[in-house]
Amino acid sequence: MTRAIITLTRGGMELGLKLLEEYKDSVLFINKKFNVEGCRIRQIDNGIKYLTKEIFHEYKCLIFIMAAGIVVRSIAPILQHKAKDPAIIVIDERGQNVISLLSGHLGRANEITVDIAKKLKSNPVITTASDVTDSIAVDTLAIKLNLDIEKLGEATKITAHIVNGEKVGIIGRDKLNIQLPNNITVLKKKEDIGELKGLIIITNEKEIPYGGIDTVVLRPRNLVIGIGCRKRKSKEEIIKAIKTSLDKINKSQLSIKHLATIDVKKDEIGIIEAANYYEVPLRIVERHDVQKIEKDFETSSFVKKTIGVGAVAEPAAFLTSNEGRVVLGKTKYNGITIAIVEEGVV
Repeated sequence: MTRAIITLTRGGMELGLKLLEEYKDSVLFINKKFNVEGCRIRQIDNGIKYLTKEIFHEYKCLIFIMAAGIVVRSIAPILQHKAKDPAIIVIDERGQNVISLLSGHLGRANEITVDIAKKLKSNPVITTASDVTDSIAVDTLAIKLNLDIEKLGEATKITAHIVNGEKVGIIGRDKLNIQLPNNITVLKKKEDIGELKGLIIITNEKEIPYGGIDTVVLRPRNLVIGIGCRKRKSKEEIIKAIKTSLDKINKSQLSIKHLATIDVKKDEIGIIEAANYYEVPLRIVERHDVQKIEKDFETSSFVKKTIGVGAVAEPAAFLTSNEGRVVLGKTKYNGITIAIVEEGVV
């Protein structure tokens, strides 16, 4: 379940039940005095403030059917950062107004607000500047393009330029399949910057040769890290090997899509913990699949004798990528082997 609908009154509960039917990924929290049961209905035992603190990071979206003041006082002590806080939406008991209160862009509260308003035939209330001026925020742009923002503070600066009607450029992609406001231009090369007030750079490169202008970097998740290692290599050793490998080819850790290894290493704690450190999946490749393509990579007779295939890092990365190309062949670090495959055009 990704959404929690929270209400206290009977009227709010009736509206909440309607939303519960509309959104199958939701749970409804109601006042315990109402005798209503259901597999997705929960009772509120200790008040709104206690409940909000308890479930705040359990759901991606919290929909409160009550006064906005109650919601503000409940969430204020537990807010962290707009990159971490869930979407917060407030609806009045009669369902006349649906308010996007928090995490309008990154949490998709604006998008959810509009969808709820359509279903209830009510008024969506959106207050973010880029939305009310028919512009676009950098965080919205990143979501649409499936990119990660390197520094949110820099994104705020660029969004301000966009909202104020100042010229901003995007470099790193020749084509963007989304509609952009007139003051955003897709650039072909650095020399086109001219009189721009801000620059959006889409790249997986670590060091970026741009300066003298407000800049935000958006990272594609398109680097696959293949790993082979001796038994009981630590998380710290593996992370160090990954960082060193990325530095060799000037690539950012923020562009790691997933780690990959072979089935015989699927329970290796160091590899599992390294994937957790980067908050990315660990993809496992079966040895019989590696055997089909290992002739295309440099192999080791010792590794072949030990685990049945002659290569691990490169084929694991290649097989779990989407038609990627090897940008760093297998590189050894004291019992750890790293290979990097890049997907698509950056």
